[in-house]
Amino acid sequence: MNAVQLVSRDIEKAIRVQTKVIDYMTDFFVKRGFKWLLPVMLSSITDPLWPDPAASKMKAPEIEAYGTKLKLMHSMILHKQFAIAMGLEKIFVLSPNIRLEERDRDDGRHAYEFTQLDFEIAYASMDDVMGLIEELITGLFKEARKWEELEGRELPRVKAPFKRFTMAEIEEEFGDDEEASRAMDEPFWITDISREFYDREDPEKPGHFRNYDLVLPEGYGEVSSGGEREWQYEVIVRKLKESGLSLEAFRPYLEVAKAGKLKPSAGAGIGVERLVRYMVGAKHIAEVQPFPRIPGLPAVI
Repeated sequence: MNAVQLVSRDIEKAIRVQTKVIDYMTDFFVKRGFKWLLPVMLSSITDPLWPDPAASKMKAPEIEAYGTKLKLMHSMILHKQFAIAMGLEKIFVLSPNIRLEERDRDDGRHAYEFTQLDFEIAYASMDDVMGLIEELITGLFKEARKWEELEGRELPRVKAPFKRFTMAEIEEEFGDDEEASRAMDEPFWITDISREFYDREDPEKPGHFRNYDLVLPEGYGEVSSGGEREWQYEVIVRKLKESGLSLEAFRPYLEVAKAGKLKPSAGAGIGVERLVRYMVGAKHIAEVQPFPRIPGLPAVI
């Protein structure tokens, strides 16, 4: 695709839907007392995305600014915990993310530059967050069935609670989450996923995790990821070491944790482009990005 082909695409309908989706979601959170933060794009620390298998081939790009090395953000998860520590007990942000992944294939779902509606709630449980997202998705789909842009696109008439599976159950019944997504006709949850150090390990079930992904049907895959957060210094240090991550790389985060300033919290991020892609029924995420950012492919503009 060249620049002329890029600007000749018909993308107006997808962007109209995206506008309505963002309007609905931000209004949803504001009406429930959340404070709207502005995004952070550069930081000395960011989400390591480890042990996500793709992370072994991924490194956050760095720049030097005023004598400090700063990374482009993978996600604002650690900053959300800082915001909760500041006393901002319910927050959300439209957060741009940069993830320069090397993937074996283009599955139509991944972009290396994308935006999440990221939110966090002090002292919340996984059930609190999952219930909130179910309320959001149920209301959004109900509203979207009125939109002329989606005429002919049958969104499921979802009701809470959504079905829940542990990752072990998904692997046993379907093989993996992609096959489960293809098999299901409504959004569903996957819980207890072994991943980043900041997702809380169940204190009553060592080796199990109080986290969750919301997965869309029809093969569209994961659209939201979240969890309860670790906040105790000793636990965070142990899990960083177990993951093979450098303690020095997370020094500001560990300083706040050691001072006892982190609070229990839970939250999630919702991928805006992935959600829009599903709602309009697009085959590829590039169809809903005016300026596609696809892993392994050069950007046109």
